[in-house]
Amino acid sequence: MKTFRDQIHATRRRAGLTLLEIVLALAVFSIAALALVGTINQIADAGTESQQLLEIEQSLESLIDEYGKMPQIREMDEQIKAGADGVAYRVLIEQVKDLQNQDGRFLQNTFRVLVVARWDDGSGPVELQAETYRYAGAFLPVN
Repeated sequence: MKTFRDQIHATRRRAGLTLLEIVLALAVFSIAALALVGTINQIADAGTESQQLLEIEQSLESLIDEYGKMPQIREMDEQIKAGADGVAYRVLIEQVKDLQNQDGRFLQNTFRVLVVARWDDGSGPVELQAETYRYAGAFLPVN
């Protein structure tokens, strides 16, 4: 037969076991929370890199438009120094020789517009480029 003292002792043992369970549960949830924070940081870093890459791609497109639509296109090699974003650009316009269409005819007065972006992403230098071709008389004013 259980005495009152045995019942109190059993209650204390159950309370101690409950405290141990709480401590273990807190440890498990803490580990899970740390893993979640690490994952959220990686997602934030990926989002930041994606945003930077999008901005660089838009700048490449803008430079292609600006230099490719010059009324008097000519050969040139221009360096654009890095701004606050740390990205430097190079615009290279060169006349294309020996470019033929499907019929084998040579296309004269055609220029290649190449824009190169260079920056350091923390793990080393990165380069991204865009190019287009343009006929020299495409944007001349109409008389």
